[in-house]
Amino acid sequence: MERRELIKLITLATGGVISIPLSSSLLTACKKIEHVKDSDYKLYFFNKKEFSFVQNLLGILLPKSDSPSATDVGVHQIMDTMIGTIYNPAQQKRFTDRFTALTEFMGYEAQLDKVKLLLESDNNQNKLAKTALLDIKQQAVTYYLSTKEIATNYLNYLPIPGEYEACISLESIGGKAWAL
Repeated sequence: MERRELIKLITLATGGVISIPLSSSLLTACKKIEHVKDSDYKLYFFNKKEFSFVQNLLGILLPKSDSPSATDVGVHQIMDTMIGTIYNPAQQKRFTDRFTALTEFMGYEAQLDKVKLLLESDNNQNKLAKTALLDIKQQAVTYYLSTKEIATNYLNYLPIPGEYEACISLESIGGKAWAL
C-alpha cells in the first residue's frame, strides 16, 4: 500500500470516528417537544407534587380567556423538559433553591392572593421565593408565546417573513402582534 493511500484511509477513518458521535448528538438534540396528556408525560425534573404545583401556578399566571391557558398548551411540560434536559447542574441547583423557597412560602398551593402578595412584597425574607416566581413567570410567557397553538392561532404568524415595514398600525395586520 502506498503512503498516499494510507494517509487517505487514516483521514477517512478519523473523520468517521469524529463525525458519528457528533451527528448522533445533533439528531437527538433535535427531538420535538410535544404536548401530551399529563398522565402520559414523563417527568424530567420535577416530582409529581412539584409538577402539580407548577401546573396550578401557571394556571394562575396565564389563565384561560379568549386564548387557552398556559396549561392547556403544555407550558408546564415544556418548562419541566427544559429545566431537566437543558439546564446544567449549577442552573438546576439554583432553580431548585429558589423553587424550594417558593413552595415553602406558598405551601404547594398556588393561590392568586399569595401570588399577588409575593409579587408586591419587598421583604428580604421572601426574596428567593419572589425570584423563583418571577423566573417561572418569565419562562411561562416565553414558552406560551412560542407554542405552535398560540403562535399560529392567536398571533400573526408568517414562517417566511416578507419585507420589513417599521411603522405599521396594528389594525393593518388584523390587530394581532407578530409571533416571530
